Amino acid sequence: MRQFLRYLLVLMVTISVTWIKVPQRYQIKFPRNPGPEFDPQVRNFYRDRVDTDQPEIVLLGDSTLQKAVDPDLLSRLTGRRISKFDVPGSASAFWYLVIKNDIIHAKHPPGAVAIIFRDTILTAPGYRVHGRYFIQLDEFAAKQEPTLLDRSYLNLMNPLEKWLEQYFPLYGASGQIRQEIDGWIRYSLPRWLNCDRACTDYSIYQALTSGDLEPGQLQSAVAAAEQYLYTPSQLNFKRQLDRSYLPEIIRLTQEKRIQLILVRLKNETAGRGNTETSAVRRYMDDLAAYLRAQDVPLLDYGTDLRLKSEFFRDTLHLNTEGENVFTQILAEGLNGVLKSVQNTK
Repeated sequence: MRQFLRYLLVLMVTISVTWIKVPQRYQIKFPRNPGPEFDPQVRNFYRDRVDTDQPEIVLLGDSTLQKAVDPDLLSRLTGRRISKFDVPGSASAFWYLVIKNDIIHAKHPPGAVAIIFRDTILTAPGYRVHGRYFIQLDEFAAKQEPTLLDRSYLNLMNPLEKWLEQYFPLYGASGQIRQEIDGWIRYSLPRWLNCDRACTDYSIYQALTSGDLEPGQLQSAVAAAEQYLYTPSQLNFKRQLDRSYLPEIIRLTQEKRIQLILVRLKNETAGRGNTETSAVRRYMDDLAAYLRAQDVPLLDYGTDLRLKSEFFRDTLHLNTEGENVFTQILAEGLNGVLKSVQNTK
């Protein structure tokens, strides 16, 4: 009993100290609103790109777009100016912010925005929003982003998590604490070897992007992360729709008279070949029906026979030959749905 009381006393003292020191160290006031806080500064990088390039079509997507489309070839095949905004690691939350805070506010908005996506990612608001992905989001988020806060964070938290974030500093500042610990682990030893932060970051980048990494292990890691998109909850389109950014993206683009085009790119995460599971097919049927009702074109190349397995360099990304083939396929599809696009400039 005495040992338990001693333990309880130490625990209470520790909690009391953290209650004082954590808010002081990280400049956080408690109680606080649950969820992350966004920096008020909004990066207008893509707004400036649109105003400089004045594209007629903006392509928006992640690294799969980077490896899938040759913008110069696409421009020649469609006869329209193309800007390609491919952001590795981005997902629906990021695309929503770029459209909301950058693209629609350009002085010369494009006539069309084509989002290149895969399977359920458009209705997965909690996908790629934490850790380094949050830093990416914060660059393009305003101080007040209620839709982003609700759909990517608060809606995914249970009542206990919300309470702890509001009133318990050690939990509420866990992101900052983890970032500080990660930084200490990453930079302490190299500093003793006269390698500063820039040197360390460059060395890590070279190690992760070198050809010496085991391709099979890297693909396995990517596939494991992608499995989130194929859980039963994510495959339920009707359940996910109102929780997602898709209705907002449609509303924003339609209000600015920018034609939204959704382009599903094939991937081999769930298996090689041209087949798909019945759950993915049901999801895509529901998505297609919803988009028809919203008058939004869907170019679905998820099982396109022209995109052969040898055109993929891994489960998600096309190789150079695949890029050339898909660019021609996409040009054909865009030419079919862009006939009614009016120049809004």
